[in-house]
Amino acid sequence: MPRRFVAGGIGAVMALGFYMVLGALAPTPPRLIVASPMESSAMTLRAPSIPVIDPTPARLVIPAISVDAAIEARGLDSNRNLATPKDYRDVAWYKLGPRPGEPGNAVINGHVNWWTGDAVFTHLSRLRIGDEVRVVRADGRTVVFKVSSKRTVDANARIPSLFAPSTDTTLTLITCSGTWNPMTQSDTQRLLVNATFA
Repeated sequence: MPRRFVAGGIGAVMALGFYMVLGALAPTPPRLIVASPMESSAMTLRAPSIPVIDPTPARLVIPAISVDAAIEARGLDSNRNLATPKDYRDVAWYKLGPRPGEPGNAVINGHVNWWTGDAVFTHLSRLRIGDEVRVVRADGRTVVFKVSSKRTVDANARIPSLFAPSTDTTLTLITCSGTWNPMTQSDTQRLLVNATFA
């Protein structure tokens, strides 16, 4: 928020004090002062409120599959793969890429299941073309996307288009798919759901 600075010279302050002393010494006729309603009441001047703009994604809402989840800001894990959310009920936004609603492809991933059962993206595969995906930002504004496509890829596949610079505003949701591999402690495939800015 911009700060206002009031500058005053020492000489000006001294001069003001000098004339105030002269005024106190000079005789003045008595005056009858009648306070107006404006003068008798205190006036409070308030600075105009400035709306706070914070595009950080806060919640992911997908009505078609009853998802309403908190968004964790995550980067890469120790293996330089997308870090997954710490809480199976949350989703993870790749914070090194664009925010949802900015030009480029924002990436959000979530678990398909957990040791205790279902997780946030258990029903992600049920999404259909045209389904709505909403990202609620920290400032309360909502960015709306619509599902445009979905596909399944190998878990080890490298997909440069996920992070390539683009002027389009898109969103990709990612979760595990395929079968569980006990050797890698991971599923064999990944489900990618693409959505475009509505």
